[in-house]
Amino acid sequence: MPELPEVETVKNILKEMTLGKKIKSVDVLRKQTIEGDADLFASSLIGETFSDFGRVGKFIIFFLTNNKVMISHLRMEGKYFLKDEKEKLTKHDLVVFHFTDGTKLIYNDTRRFGRIKLSSIEDYMKEEPLSKVGPDPFMMKDSKILEKAFKNKSIAIKTALLDQSIMSGLGNIYVDEVLFATKVHPETPAKLVSKKQLNEIWKASIDVLSNAIKAGGSTIKSYHPKQGISGNFQVNLKVYGKKDGTCPNCGCKLRKIFVNGRGTTYCPHCQKNPAIPTLIGVTGPIGTGKSTVTKYLEKHGYFAINTDEIVHILYKEKSIQNDIKKFIPNLKIKGSDIDRDFLRSYLIKNPNKKKRLEKYIHAKVVEQVEKLVKVSKKPCVIEAPLLFESGLDLICDKIIYVDAKKDTQIKHLESRKSDVKSSLELNKNYNTSNKKKATHIIINDKDVANLYKQVDSIFCK
Repeated sequence: MPELPEVETVKNILKEMTLGKKIKSVDVLRKQTIEGDADLFASSLIGETFSDFGRVGKFIIFFLTNNKVMISHLRMEGKYFLKDEKEKLTKHDLVVFHFTDGTKLIYNDTRRFGRIKLSSIEDYMKEEPLSKVGPDPFMMKDSKILEKAFKNKSIAIKTALLDQSIMSGLGNIYVDEVLFATKVHPETPAKLVSKKQLNEIWKASIDVLSNAIKAGGSTIKSYHPKQGISGNFQVNLKVYGKKDGTCPNCGCKLRKIFVNGRGTTYCPHCQKNPAIPTLIGVTGPIGTGKSTVTKYLEKHGYFAINTDEIVHILYKEKSIQNDIKKFIPNLKIKGSDIDRDFLRSYLIKNPNKKKRLEKYIHAKVVEQVEKLVKVSKKPCVIEAPLLFESGLDLICDKIIYVDAKKDTQIKHLESRKSDVKSSLELNKNYNTSNKKKATHIIINDKDVANLYKQVDSIFCK
């Protein structure tokens, strides 16, 4: 759907093409496009001249002689084309304005959702829909309108910004861009967005929309602001429509979610939701003491999440087993669960299949973790050996990397009666370079008291 920059572009083009043109007649080829009496609409415009053009939110305002005003909303696919009278009409041409100079202005709408309404200079801002349209960012002196409107709103900030009765002009595309520019998570409850952030949102709205207007808007799907002309702002979009792309700020993978049914792209690293509890990630090779750190934090009030336990539950699901069998046909099932010993041995011998399994199961784990964190009333800690590989690091506020010498790993593995040989084989392929990405590193080569002391020092800081 064309948004404010696209509508502003169309308005400017219409002014350039049709200002001063006198209407000889009007053909309404689809009466439903006109709000009110279509015949009266057509007859009332005969002999009138386009004297100026304006815009209110996403509505184009046509000012005519004799104090008449025409209001147009393009909706999803509405377009205006100026053509010579001799040119043939198409099946999507719905309203035709014939001018005395031998040209005609055509309203074309493939989806037929657009509407046109005739009013007067005295009444056009008093009648619906314009009476319910809020000021756009350019009309606002500051962000106080947003502060007042969002003060007690629990709905997501993206949904609140799409409400045209509060601040008009931002649609799905530019809300994503503005929220990314201000590092505000799209699901943040509007009432939790600070005054400072709302002021940044207002200023960013002006910047983003101004740059888009200069570029002629964004060409999305079949939208073009003028016949033969496409908007160029799509090349400047930072996040919209770039699911799985790279964040231009931090390099992390962009994610797409749905907020109140609207597709929404954001950076999970740059845009944190304050309504979601703090999440501490604990990672490192097998046998280094991750579980001990996690349990210690759990004793101190954290809600503990174990990815191994999540995977164990997922492996019992029939649908998950069937999906895995598509690339590991000889997968063994013991009772209702996947045979872990077989799987561990198989993955050591088949590293390519290991990568494929991890890619599949990681997405499932992230989904489950996000659900658990959202419903938690307490700060959370997650134990995840493959924290970075799974993408869970993107939703963590802090990351603790636990490391230990090989001798210490063996000691820990033997104490819990684990398969030492297989575990150490898996550790050989562990990506230790991820240690650099962690916010804190703990070396667990002494006693438990020393380990606890290191954890305490992190949170005391």
